[in-house]
Amino acid sequence: MKAQKKERDPKVSIKKMTLTKAQMIANIQQREAAMFLELKEAERDYGSASSLTSQLRSQWAAVNRLMESIGIPQDFRLPDNVKAVAIIQERVARHEAQA
Repeated sequence: MKAQKKERDPKVSIKKMTLTKAQMIANIQQREAAMFLELKEAERDYGSASSLTSQLRSQWAAVNRLMESIGIPQDFRLPDNVKAVAIIQERVARHEAQA
């Protein structure tokens, strides 16, 4: 007895979304930038010693180390990285004003 061929449900569309290497790298860079911004916001809002900040730092550092190990550079032109750098600059300016 021959096995019957399964028919595909015409209502279900299966599309393969194949990412190029450049798209994968861009996605990783965007995620890392979002994580870096989240870390800098937590440092600003809760301090460097808070448990949330520590958790976010660990998560970001893991992604950052992975990027370094496979040769993906950070993209500091991404909007999230620009915002994170602005937070760092505000902190430095505040510290210098207090000194």
